[in-house]
Amino acid sequence: MKKIFFIAVMTALLNTGFILNTAIADNGAQPSVSVTQEKTVILDIPGMYCPTCPFTVRKSLEKVDGVKNVKTSSEAKTAIVTYDSSKLTVNDLIKATTDVGYPSTKRGGNND
Repeated sequence: MKKIFFIAVMTALLNTGFILNTAIADNGAQPSVSVTQEKTVILDIPGMYCPTCPFTVRKSLEKVDGVKNVKTSSEAKTAIVTYDSSKLTVNDLIKATTDVGYPSTKRGGNND
């Protein structure tokens, strides 16, 4: 009965848009559940001109704890970043690009 209830709860939580990391123990212990909320932001980075610029920006963003995925483009002068908003903010991402010489801004306005 507990396993059916657990499966129903996990299914309901998955359908809320949260990503769940679960560890289920077979020894009857309570499973641990951590909830992360992924967000994606586009950063405009006007200083990316050369072919190595996107590499430098991508590596700096990937080092930030909570960043899940980064796609950079020197042609579009952007970085598309998927991150865990429970661990960091857009300002943390902007700081990471600025610290390696590429100041950025969030496309669309405020940095929340």
